[in-house]
Amino acid sequence: MKVPSLNPIQRPNPVRSLIIPCLVGAFFCSLADAEPHVVGFERFHGGEASLEGGAILFSELGCANCHGGSPVKIARKGPNLADLSQRVDREWVAAFLNDPESGRKGSTMPSMAHGLPDEDLDAVIAFLGTAGKGVKFGRSRHANAERGSALYHEKGCIACHAPTSDFKSPHGDGDAFDSALAISHPDLKEKTSLEALSYFLSRPGRYRVDGRMPHVALDGQEAVDVAAHLLDFQSSDPTGAKPVVKWPKTTPELEARGKALVEKMNCSACHSIPGVKATAPAPVKGDGASHCLSAKPVEGIPHYDLTETQRSSLSLYLKSQNEVKDLDGHLTLAAMNCYACHDRDGVGGPTEATNSFFVGNEGLGDSGRLPPPLTGIGHKLQRDWLEGVLAGKPDTRVRPYVKTEMPSYGAHAKALADWFAEIDAVKDATPLVDRTDDTEAGRKLLGIQGGVNCITCHNWDDQKSLGIPALDLSSLDKRLQPEWFRSYLLNPAEYRPGTLMPPLWPGGQSSVKDVLDGDTERQIGAIWNFIKNGEGIPEGFPDRAGGKFELIPEDRPVIQRTFFNKAGTKAILVGFPGGVNLAFDGNKGVPALVWRGRFFDAYDTWFTRAAPFGDPLSDEVDAFPPSETDGRFRGYTLDESGDPTFIQIRGGIEVKETFKVSDGKLIRTVAWSEGEAPEVKHPEGVTVEEVAAKNSNTYTYSWK
Repeated sequence: MKVPSLNPIQRPNPVRSLIIPCLVGAFFCSLADAEPHVVGFERFHGGEASLEGGAILFSELGCANCHGGSPVKIARKGPNLADLSQRVDREWVAAFLNDPESGRKGSTMPSMAHGLPDEDLDAVIAFLGTAGKGVKFGRSRHANAERGSALYHEKGCIACHAPTSDFKSPHGDGDAFDSALAISHPDLKEKTSLEALSYFLSRPGRYRVDGRMPHVALDGQEAVDVAAHLLDFQSSDPTGAKPVVKWPKTTPELEARGKALVEKMNCSACHSIPGVKATAPAPVKGDGASHCLSAKPVEGIPHYDLTETQRSSLSLYLKSQNEVKDLDGHLTLAAMNCYACHDRDGVGGPTEATNSFFVGNEGLGDSGRLPPPLTGIGHKLQRDWLEGVLAGKPDTRVRPYVKTEMPSYGAHAKALADWFAEIDAVKDATPLVDRTDDTEAGRKLLGIQGGVNCITCHNWDDQKSLGIPALDLSSLDKRLQPEWFRSYLLNPAEYRPGTLMPPLWPGGQSSVKDVLDGDTERQIGAIWNFIKNGEGIPEGFPDRAGGKFELIPEDRPVIQRTFFNKAGTKAILVGFPGGVNLAFDGNKGVPALVWRGRFFDAYDTWFTRAAPFGDPLSDEVDAFPPSETDGRFRGYTLDESGDPTFIQIRGGIEVKETFKVSDGKLIRTVAWSEGEAPEVKHPEGVTVEEVAAKNSNTYTYSWK
């Protein structure tokens, strides 16, 4: 890293202590108790020194910009310093640099001001004040900080940043939020203006080129409203907002001197600065302990106030730098903090602190409010569609019920799409059976008349689903790769544990024997072919002006998900032939009700968009007592007869409950993977017979 020979450390001047990269207030580190905060390191590698942790720090502290060699796919860069004098208040910068940690906690910019004379700092500022061609911010006639608060908290900003203390979500309050991983904001009121912040929020990629601050889609008015919220600007008239104070005039001589200093310090290694180029990367000599990794500031060398774990991790990485590759994507996803919203292979996803702030349609379970996994995403999505998602194309937003929106990474969409396709390639994936003569069978299978009931939950183009509004099936062929589609239908929970999507071909066996001879592979291929080539709509979309829709189990059990009294918003109803019925609470992971007689009227569930809670079509209802140890629901399977097995986790142990009916009796088998038998509650009003076996108990319920 090329830097000038600097004078000994001086006491900072509160007005003049300025340093180039800090001028946008995004990458700072003070010389006093201000270790850099790198979320991907702290979340996954902060406990003890590690090689992978060092690789993330090497990227995110900007080391690779001067020294090269980072395995992280998208390089970390400092902000573009163009138009700085229009966007940042000069006096704020001066005060902030006197104690940067007070305004931007956990900054990742190294200190470089130690020993730099005041006159040199003045020259640097003079030059940077001329950077860029200038911008026109535009004017807005209205500002609504309250609306901006809703946008800030719903669109996903809280995945990386903390919620504001006065915000109340359906499941969590900002004043109770406590997460060491939250990325702090600078003192925005003192730093910038409403119009400058609005401009930045509507196009962050112009100044934050590395994608660590991605582009959340905001129109002009939304950007103003979010800026008003962040600045606590409560007036509705934005023309009354404080502007950025105009920077003082300088001289050509001072500007030329500043440019020479900027070039000498190689500031362009991290920052985009009009008219200044970076020097070629130079390998690190040794373990860096006497240079950038020194525990104490070294004259002429950037200083990082690292923790011992951070310093040791970087030393480990430098010793084995050439051996580290990002073959599974973890390093890049951790570095870019994609794990704040998404999990991949069971790693990451919303933390305990942020989870409750993700909102959406809770009738879909977590799938209705949490972003989808990135597990095998390059194998799941077609490459061009994936690039469109990453570039923020509007037609790629297929989950409107999830309030958190996928931000865009326009400058890196192509590179990321190519990279995902490469690391997620599955060379031995089983191909989909492709028989165009099976297309019409796909229509039947998608429907509710002798099919697998896909349209009960899923939309089809402009046809709304009969129940919960899951994503549209009609365009899956444009999004998904057929091999992934096949593997997902065979075992949905493997991709997303806890999903409401049931395995319709449990164990690879079809439950619909009269379509294509019950051939699982042909049936899945037929569904794909109808989605891709079929005309019309799946069978079973009813005349919405019709009467009631009573579900009557005849040859096999009927499964229906709905809102149900005593079983909650994630109720799974099972109607067995013979007039015995069950309601399972998918939220608590326990059975809730059992009743005899008529099963359920699905009219409201299917046709009322704000469906009310349903009830049994019988008065002979018995409730299960509340469980003292509710389970964590992990989905359910159906056997060849259509009988369900509900899967739960209780105290870390997997518990499976299978229900079937024989001779008018409900038979419940509870099996557990290890340890002692789990707590089992029985409904009042029934006679219980128990048969115990190793790691399972069978209970037979009968009525007098």
